[in-house]
Amino acid sequence: MPTYEHMCQSCSHEWEDEYSIKAEPPQFCPKCNAKAVKRLISLGGKGVVELNGNELVEKLKEDTKQLKRDAASNANVYANLVGESVYHELQTKLDRRKR
Repeated sequence: MPTYEHMCQSCSHEWEDEYSIKAEPPQFCPKCNAKAVKRLISLGGKGVVELNGNELVEKLKEDTKQLKRDAASNANVYANLVGESVYHELQTKLDRRKR
């Protein structure tokens, strides 16, 4: 069964409920018993990972290395990184040197 998140607009209490899609959502807050319940939009169980400190630094280093490898092996990626006009200027200079 899906899990739904709810919030009471009266007392700001938040809770989760499991019930069928066909079932009627709760109408009363379990904390204050007010009829001001709102269903929240959630990620549906898929969490968001936040990195900080050394984990963030290591992830950035890994991403940078991968981007460098991609740019070295694919001219389109390289052109997108440096900009199309800069890429064309570099290619023109390389072509002149080859002559």
